[in-house]
Amino acid sequence: LEGVEMTLTQFGKVLEKFGVTPVSSIGEPFDPARHEAVGQLETAEHAPNVVAQELQKGYLLYERLLRPAMVMVAKPPVGDAQN
Repeated sequence: LEGVEMTLTQFGKVLEKFGVTPVSSIGEPFDPARHEAVGQLETAEHAPNVVAQELQKGYLLYERLLRPAMVMVAKPPVGDAQN
């Protein structure tokens, strides 16, 4: 397991050396130019239209999008079912 983690870390450093960086997602406002929404998540932890969960990491080559991040976007809870 340690060997796999070390390989992944070094591979990430090589990608960064060549200008490939991950798209920041969780807690960021949903941006259709960088994120692909695959669903909505009812949560009070995040404001509406903010990325609440990242399902697949996205990547940029300098400022050009290579792959959008697949994300779940926050929406306000409908209501408390116990009331």
